[in-house]
Amino acid sequence: MYSLQDLGWGPFFENHITDPSAGLFPARVAGHSRGIYRLLSASGDLTASVAGRLAHEAAQSAALPVVGDWILGRLASPGQAVIENVLERRTKLSRIAPGERTEEQILATNVDVVFLVTSLTREFKPRRIERYLVQIWESGARPVIVLNKEDLVESPDEFLRQAEETPLIDVLLTSATTGSGIERLRGRLGAGETAVFVGSSGVGKSSIINRLLGDTVQAVRAVRAGDDRGRHTTAAREMFLLPAGGVIIDTPGLRELQVLADPSTLGQTFPDVDKLAANCAFRDCMHVSEPGCAVKAAVEDGTLDGARLRGYRKLQRELDYAKRRTDRSSQLAEKRKWKQIQKQYRRRCRERER
Repeated sequence: MYSLQDLGWGPFFENHITDPSAGLFPARVAGHSRGIYRLLSASGDLTASVAGRLAHEAAQSAALPVVGDWILGRLASPGQAVIENVLERRTKLSRIAPGERTEEQILATNVDVVFLVTSLTREFKPRRIERYLVQIWESGARPVIVLNKEDLVESPDEFLRQAEETPLIDVLLTSATTGSGIERLRGRLGAGETAVFVGSSGVGKSSIINRLLGDTVQAVRAVRAGDDRGRHTTAAREMFLLPAGGVIIDTPGLRELQVLADPSTLGQTFPDVDKLAANCAFRDCMHVSEPGCAVKAAVEDGTLDGARLRGYRKLQRELDYAKRRTDRSSQLAEKRKWKQIQKQYRRRCRERER
């Protein structure tokens, strides 16, 4: 049995129940594999499938339930439910799905905190952290950078300095092996809040989660000595409740992160660049070769790291390109959806005429 408030329920979701039909109950998606969902509800754990109507009307896979979603379900049999509706998402952490098709892949929903985990080894890359931060700010959640494996380096403060290049970002040093910093991390998540752990494979996400849970719930594997990479120990997104309160979601390691965000989000990841840009001679300055560019001047006099500006420009180009592609992809998906609906309608009309 769970309290809905412990699972993250609140007024936002209560206010978005547009059809309080009898027999429907709220539950939260805690896992998903091959069309079968694991739900947490006031009645306990349930397994569920998606109602045919909901699956039929989904224009894209992103409209179907994902881990973190609140749903309205109907009990089909003891321990079995049918998902009838997905409630509006308060926050949503996404990326462009791997592959040639430009489609949104949702990593987790309704999260308050995103713990971006990286290890203090060769895996640590400031530009990669910036990519994640853009996506996290777009999600509506607050980011916390977790620099794990501090026990493996002699001078973790240098990594801390580089991670803190982005102003106003919370950065923590941790070691899942020794337990250092785990209590500080736990303090970033309040009762009834939800956090998701993201990062590359082998950085220690599952090990940190085991520390938080006080048990070996998530399997872990050693990283390769040659490149500090690990295999995907976590195969699917999964939700857990912390003993002291709070909800956490573990995710498989990401080999790539194609950002999917509004270009305006760059200002939150690069507030230093944004502040300098306000003094550029031209409002639409791209900080490349325009005269009177305050950002380029700051790089030349050493006030701003040139690598940071290059990262800004690269992400700016990617976001502009991704927005054009996803807009077109969404239009095509919506067109296919309504074409299918009209086809079904015509078929029913023909059947009634017989």
